[in-house]
Amino acid sequence: MDRILGIIEGDQPGPLVICVAALHGNEQIGLHAFRNVFGAIMQHGIHVKGKIVGIAGNLKAIQSNVRFIDYDLNRVWVEDRINNICHGTSPELAEDEELVAIKDIIQKESQGVWTEKVLIDLHSTSSDKGNFLVVPSDEIDHPILKAVRLPIVVNLDNYLMGTLLSYYHKLGFVSCAFEGGTIGTNAVFQLHTSGLWEILDQSGCISHHDHELEDHYINQLEEVSRSLPEKVSATYRHSVHKQDGFRMLPGFHNFQPVQEGQHLAQDKNGPIYAPKAGMVFLPLYQTEGEDGFFLVEEIKELDTTITD
Repeated sequence: MDRILGIIEGDQPGPLVICVAALHGNEQIGLHAFRNVFGAIMQHGIHVKGKIVGIAGNLKAIQSNVRFIDYDLNRVWVEDRINNICHGTSPELAEDEELVAIKDIIQKESQGVWTEKVLIDLHSTSSDKGNFLVVPSDEIDHPILKAVRLPIVVNLDNYLMGTLLSYYHKLGFVSCAFEGGTIGTNAVFQLHTSGLWEILDQSGCISHHDHELEDHYINQLEEVSRSLPEKVSATYRHSVHKQDGFRMLPGFHNFQPVQEGQHLAQDKNGPIYAPKAGMVFLPLYQTEGEDGFFLVEEIKELDTTITD
């Protein structure tokens, strides 16, 4: 398959919106969601300001339908590691070529003057109710990201190093990881499709009038957001390694409340208990990955009401 899923450049100034899908090769629904939105824009001649770019992430892993071949492509975006890969000073691994190709495309397509630079990294999860945006803390109230209406998760960068969104945030992009739901489900397609329309609209890349007749599943976004917290902050990460024999107990889903001391998982050393109260986040229900589970807590808005 081609690395570039599509590029549209308008004839008027506007934002740069870059969408990366399937950075993890077993999370492929985002590819179809971007193509759906891109195809509708092209078919109906929707007017675009700025530029829209779609990029397929880990092509080798996509072809094998696995999360990654040699290493997680969403844990390597740090300057030292990138420099070693680009200059050939580290062992050549399957994901090295993928990283260089993605970086080169983003660098090339970013040239120019834009009203805003936006990077959306489309993902899905191995557990239920995985509908949220992971964003840098200083973008928690950014209107482009809030337009998606899904829960906003911050402080995950305190526990996860080398994510694509963190790297490009430092380079001036409004960036997020957009988790659309359980891997391989139609709900992911619907939420990614709808979310992309809302991001393009709010960023000024297209107008609501231009796409209001498109079936972009806005009802699904609103329905999902109604039952989930608006903003949460990560407070704990349980890391795992292949030799641990980690197994999450069945039935946990994202944002499920748990109590301190509650039995959550097992590994070769025995039971694993919640170290504090909170909500379970990203419980691991697949064989690949180094994050067993996180705990998050809801961010309460400050009450600014003045009383006598």
